[in-house]
Amino acid sequence: MSAALRHRCRNPRCRLKLPVPVENEHHAFCTRGCFGSFYQNRCRVCEHDLRKTGKRGDAGRLYCRPPARCRQEAEKWPDKYGYGLRAGFPETKLSGAHSTGTKFGIAGYPPTARCLRDWWWGDPGIDDLSLYNKDGLTLARIVLEEDGRYRLRTPIAIPRQSWSDLDAAKRGAESFALMATPLASVDPKLAARIKKDNATPHPMGAPLNRRPHRTDGEMLLGTSSKIAETKTDSGIDTSIPGFLRRAS
Repeated sequence: MSAALRHRCRNPRCRLKLPVPVENEHHAFCTRGCFGSFYQNRCRVCEHDLRKTGKRGDAGRLYCRPPARCRQEAEKWPDKYGYGLRAGFPETKLSGAHSTGTKFGIAGYPPTARCLRDWWWGDPGIDDLSLYNKDGLTLARIVLEEDGRYRLRTPIAIPRQSWSDLDAAKRGAESFALMATPLASVDPKLAARIKKDNATPHPMGAPLNRRPHRTDGEMLLGTSSKIAETKTDSGIDTSIPGFLRRAS
């Protein structure tokens, strides 16, 4: 059974005859001004009086507060709850992944540190908690465990690292990823110079292979200095005790 047609404007201050009878009560207004005046303090879906909620500022709202789903209902059926046959919400045309709210790459979820400008985090909305470099290779990965803590899965750290907050987990994962990054992949010139310096012999030559002591009990400090076991004029023996001597 269809609802009765409305022939007059619903605004109590107007009540003029509509140009065309309508079935939808939300369209029973002669002008947009009457529509706005009628729903100034009412929810546009359930028509509840928002001034009776007792919360300051509710009279200026368009819909009821959550957990009421009035706004979701209006977004679902804009032609039904909007003025006339015009939608109250703009039409959404999805033509690519960039319009769905999912972000990828450096422009999506970059790290907070400026020195990591070539790295980016995956989308947490799809449970992608991985840190990638500019080529898309995984540098670090954190997972949410059953106890509610975020643990570092990659790179492997001993002891295992975990954090209670997602932001702290991301900062910690970035630090461990920096420590695990080879120097050659970051600064090849510096890595090559360090490798060359380590492979080149010291100009002063190799250190002398000195024995800790001689067979006569004297310790050598260099080619021309020595410490000998002697007695002072007072008769105190300053020689090295037997338990401190090294075995030959």
